[in-house]
Amino acid sequence: MRYMRYQKFIETVKEHIKQVLQKQVYVQPVLKNNGAIYDGLVILDPTHNISPTIYLNPYFHRYLDGVAMEDIYEDILQVYQNNLPKDDFDISVFQDYTKAKERIVMKLIHAERNQQLLQQVPHIQIYDLAIVFLCNINDYMDTYATILIYNQHLKLWDVDTNALYEAAKLNSKRILPPRLDNLHDVFEHITDESLDFLEELNISILTNPLKLYGATCMVYPDLLGEIADIYEDDVIIIPSSVHEVLVFPSKKLPDGYTLEYLNTMVENVNETELPDIEILSDHVYYYHRDTKEITY
Repeated sequence: MRYMRYQKFIETVKEHIKQVLQKQVYVQPVLKNNGAIYDGLVILDPTHNISPTIYLNPYFHRYLDGVAMEDIYEDILQVYQNNLPKDDFDISVFQDYTKAKERIVMKLIHAERNQQLLQQVPHIQIYDLAIVFLCNINDYMDTYATILIYNQHLKLWDVDTNALYEAAKLNSKRILPPRLDNLHDVFEHITDESLDFLEELNISILTNPLKLYGATCMVYPDLLGEIADIYEDDVIIIPSSVHEVLVFPSKKLPDGYTLEYLNTMVENVNETELPDIEILSDHVYYYHRDTKEITY
């Protein structure tokens, strides 16, 4: 019954947006992180060769929570207007690897949760995670947009996965530079008691300026080593989501707070607080300053 209701919701939204904009509109299922299938609303504009994809699944949940359809329509139209491309995408990027390689960046996902996707895309296995590759198709950081690179792109470019990896390591730090924010400064509204606890742990948030798939920063070359040198200690990494990780020096781990305890904490947050699509991992990672290795 809920499935039928969802299908009717999708069709109703599609027809309304089509009528308002007087443009061709269709819904495309998209395989997202951790095996989630999202329905993307695509609005074709004859004046541009690319168009934003607006995912309808979250809007359906808002509808079930009582949000009026008129408000949903208005929000979707606003998102569409805010994300209209300023220029056409240069299609030659996907025909010429010398152009594409300057735009390739990394994205970090969980390997086991994404087995279906990993069969279709080039990737690098790292720990229990996987690095996949995106092509940045927009030169404007305020409307950052990417296309996932599939195996067929490698055939077209006549390159291998290692070539993508080498390009992505350089580009990711340039296009999406790492950002380390002190948790105390980010959450200024928390209680004094909590502030004291956070100051004691010296927890920081590691992400990028867009806070979009910022957990990838943990595999930027040499970055964890630089953080460990600042701490003068090993680094504990808590995967709070695919968009960020929490880091702090291991010497700050309070008595009684073992890595196993932190693992349980991460599992509980993933099960109760985080949408499946945003989960990176169910356990913490430990960076060893002396060997420059990560264990988990």
